[in-house]
Amino acid sequence: MEAATLSVSRLGASTEGVWLRSRSWDLTFLILSAALVPIPLIMFHGLGISQTAVNLIVAGLIGGPHLYSTFTYTVMQRGYRQPHKAFLLGSLLLPVIVTVLAFTNMQILLTLFFTWASIHVLHQISYINDSYAAKRPVKRPRRDKVIDYGVIFTCLYPMATPQVLDREFQLGGEAMYVPDFVTTGILRDLHIFGAFAIFGIFLVLWIGKNVRDHRNGNLAVPSVLLIGLTIVIGFTLPLFPNLDVAFQGFNCWHSFQYLALIWYLNLMRKERGELDNHFVAEANGPDRPWRFYALSLSLTAAAGLLVLLVTLIPGVSTQKAYYIVILSTLWQHYYLDHLQFTKLGDLVGTGENRLLGSPLR
Repeated sequence: MEAATLSVSRLGASTEGVWLRSRSWDLTFLILSAALVPIPLIMFHGLGISQTAVNLIVAGLIGGPHLYSTFTYTVMQRGYRQPHKAFLLGSLLLPVIVTVLAFTNMQILLTLFFTWASIHVLHQISYINDSYAAKRPVKRPRRDKVIDYGVIFTCLYPMATPQVLDREFQLGGEAMYVPDFVTTGILRDLHIFGAFAIFGIFLVLWIGKNVRDHRNGNLAVPSVLLIGLTIVIGFTLPLFPNLDVAFQGFNCWHSFQYLALIWYLNLMRKERGELDNHFVAEANGPDRPWRFYALSLSLTAAAGLLVLLVTLIPGVSTQKAYYIVILSTLWQHYYLDHLQFTKLGDLVGTGENRLLGSPLR
């Protein structure tokens, strides 16, 4: 007991409080990292960097590493593979679906990609917010949980819906697939009105909930900051021309958050002796965030080499090879994380399950 007390003391942090790791760490890596959102917009509109270059820079530096860091806590760990065999087998179907659609209907492929990507980004916000709720001494009422989920999952669509229906939102030069009968007339108006109305209702309820909590002295500050920034970003980004570049801003914030989360999750698992992959274990530690990033970056580079290899197959263009490799692993990333985002205990530990002290504190 004395050794454990000294260990916690040496780490220099209390496990109590409303923050997941520490106030400074949460604000830096999970919340105020929203400051990254304007960077792709500045690169494209301010510096004149091409859309392709913006996409490749974001993918190479942060999007790719965040994607491939997923595999450091899943398929690269024997302790994860064994209890999730059936679930992992399901993930093997995704590259098949992506490859078939890449050759038969690129528009459907990119539409499914954006739809799932937007859900995934917002699910991650909900996961972090659920973790904050789990840290509170009083259980969050189901009604409040529905309000939080409602405002998070609807904030992105009011301003984006008109552009999607008008086929102004393009990915890789392809407009998202929208049936012709919903792009004009009463159905178009109903879709737009519905997107604004549903979001508006949840926004009013969310504000009312926070006013009530503030009056009762129970305001969850990290949650309010996180959801508030998500609302502002999700609602306003579609106002910018070239939505592909605009949503790269959201991707920057999302990817930065995710890398921090996976580093922290792996850090706690290493402390509990749950990392059985030597390379992953060596790349994680309170003093090794750059090793973790380097590992994730090297996996990204390996994916890039695989894209080049696929282009050697007759009849496979560079664009198709890129989509086959990157979207296949992206879909697996979404698939695997939807399970992780239900496991709050991995992120909200107590006592020796929470390592709080490090140079990044």
